[in-house]
Amino acid sequence: MSASKPYAGRDTGSRVDPFAAARLKLTFLYLAIITAIVVVLSSFLYEFHAHDVSSLEHRRSVARLSEDGRGDERAGFGEYVERLGRTIVLADIVTVVVGGALSWLLAAQTLRPIKESVEGEQRFFANAAHDLRTPLAVMRTEAEVALRSRDPDGEAARKVIASSLEEIQRMAEMVEQMLSLAQTGGARRVDRTAFRQLDIAELAREVTARMARRAEDRGVRLRVEAAEPSRVSGDRFSLERCLSNVLENAVCYTPAGGSVSVSVQRRGGRVLLRVTDTGIGISAEDLPHVVEPFYRGSRARGVHEGGAGLGLTIARAAMDEHRGTLEIESRPGEGTTISLGFPAA
Repeated sequence: MSASKPYAGRDTGSRVDPFAAARLKLTFLYLAIITAIVVVLSSFLYEFHAHDVSSLEHRRSVARLSEDGRGDERAGFGEYVERLGRTIVLADIVTVVVGGALSWLLAAQTLRPIKESVEGEQRFFANAAHDLRTPLAVMRTEAEVALRSRDPDGEAARKVIASSLEEIQRMAEMVEQMLSLAQTGGARRVDRTAFRQLDIAELAREVTARMARRAEDRGVRLRVEAAEPSRVSGDRFSLERCLSNVLENAVCYTPAGGSVSVSVQRRGGRVLLRVTDTGIGISAEDLPHVVEPFYRGSRARGVHEGGAGLGLTIARAAMDEHRGTLEIESRPGEGTTISLGFPAA
């Protein structure tokens, strides 16, 4: 029995790559279209030139009134038509060969965005399943231990229930983030006419104040530097969620004794909001991928209280809605700075 080929982390039981098969079919389709066009045009070209040359030779023969000359000219006409046929056939063969190569390349370019989209969805679901499976495994293990233990006072049961509630809350937040991502990731059409002007500095102070208790519990200093009003046009809920996710990441990945600062500055026609932490940082190989759904870098995976990896994805989607920018600068062990750029209102 032949071994099956794993496809995107799963065993499909087949060696056939669906995208390779699709590329081959698309190539044949393109080539068939090219061949049909070439044959039709070549037939028309051959008939047109043959008829044109035949008429010209006939007029010359009549004018000369020479029987020998007429025979020579008919022979010359036959040779010309034969050469014309061979030339057209050769040109057709070259055109079909070149067209086949171009069709193969064009098929790859046509299928590339579809392939990337499918692979992205597969990674998304694989990572989502992994992150949802972890809290379920924790709850199951704790419940099994509680069932096997002798606890006349019910203390172990209460601990299991409390721990289970924490894991349930974590999964609920994850599902909520996934729904938000589905809305901001393309299913939702942005109505910019409904945007309102708001002070992003004031919003930053409000979100920071709500995050202060959590930062204090973790031993992280949290401060905001936004002296002057900086107005932007946008959706308050979307921007609030964006900033909350960025701050949540900064506080989560900053160890006790570290700090997180939020600054708002106006530079010409832009408003720049920066969140800077002294946390664990992001490695160079992880940096290009941290905005992908469910992606958690090698250093972030070591943080027990880390999130599901959707915060920055949602933040990027919110910035896209507002025609803004999200830039990340980071050094492992030194910290991270996330810059949100908005068009000033």
